[in-house]
Amino acid sequence: MTNKTCGADQVTGMGRLAGKVAIVTGAGQGIGEAIARAFAAAGAKVILTGRTLEKIEAVAAAIQSDGATALAIKADAGNANEAAMVIQRAVDEWGRIDVLVNNAHSFTDFLPLEDPKMEANCKVDLQSAFFGSLQMMQAAFPHMVAQGGGSIINFGSDFGIRCEPGFLAYAASKEAIRALTRTAAREWGKHNIRANTILPRAMSPKALWYLEETGTHDAELARVALGRFGVPDDIAPTAVFLASDDSAFVTGQTIGVEGGVTMF
Repeated sequence: MTNKTCGADQVTGMGRLAGKVAIVTGAGQGIGEAIARAFAAAGAKVILTGRTLEKIEAVAAAIQSDGATALAIKADAGNANEAAMVIQRAVDEWGRIDVLVNNAHSFTDFLPLEDPKMEANCKVDLQSAFFGSLQMMQAAFPHMVAQGGGSIINFGSDFGIRCEPGFLAYAASKEAIRALTRTAAREWGKHNIRANTILPRAMSPKALWYLEETGTHDAELARVALGRFGVPDDIAPTAVFLASDDSAFVTGQTIGVEGGVTMF
């Protein structure tokens, strides 16, 4: 679990999301967990989804122990029926959906472009990341329209822009998400529905292992203008901003929260 600093009011702004209902996919660990905890600390009621019920229940319990409101629902990203179920559960429980965070994404390992398994890898990543985000957005759309608006936060990656060798499946899915986000911003802005993409850089244990294994740790660190790898709590405050009314005039944007690796 992330540390509790992301729940502190000096980080999130206590009450900044008071009265809002938020859904965070992939909330059992890492960035998703940090965002769910920060949202709850800022006053939101939060639904956490993930593939492993025990993980999201543990995060929900920690949120509840801090006096906030959270509900854990087992759901796989990329399953349309489960996306519809999660959205309906939010409406049944709390009557609205103000914020949707599409963080969940299956990750396929390094694979050269010429490998025959590449097509299968692309389908895995696109199903969980792109179609998973699309399905959640489509299911939430009528409820956000009916209530007068909402905020959608999707997740891209600087790998999608850099196109590092061996990561076509991941890069393609992340760039598809950026296109999805901008299209939603264009089409749904008239309904006061905002959509933005965060490019995060928060090192997971697997990512750090990979950098050490491939000998690219120092090279990747050298790309970071601020001189350090991020942690999940570095990402959460930007998500809180995009979920809050402070970002009421921000939509269709890609925001890098990665220490200055990618500068637009």
